[in-house]
Amino acid sequence: MKVTERDGEVCLQVDVFQGKDAAELHKMLCAWQEQSAKLEAEEITREDYDRWRYRYPEFDTTQIWAKVPSQELSDMLLAGLKEEQDK
Repeated sequence: MKVTERDGEVCLQVDVFQGKDAAELHKMLCAWQEQSAKLEAEEITREDYDRWRYRYPEFDTTQIWAKVPSQELSDMLLAGLKEEQDK
């Protein structure tokens, strides 16, 4: 982290390229900022905000989770596509 200034305010800046921990901290801070902005815009209630922050990451919806196929299935699909291209 490094101390910076933005719009006359002192800020802590996370360099996501400084390793896995820094990238994870950045992701958590972005999630917090998103929820804080929703509260400020009255998109969520204070109760929703408190529930989110006290139960993070359980109630975090900022991360996108996706199922990916197994390596075996992925390899099989790629082989099939390659066969189709070779025809």
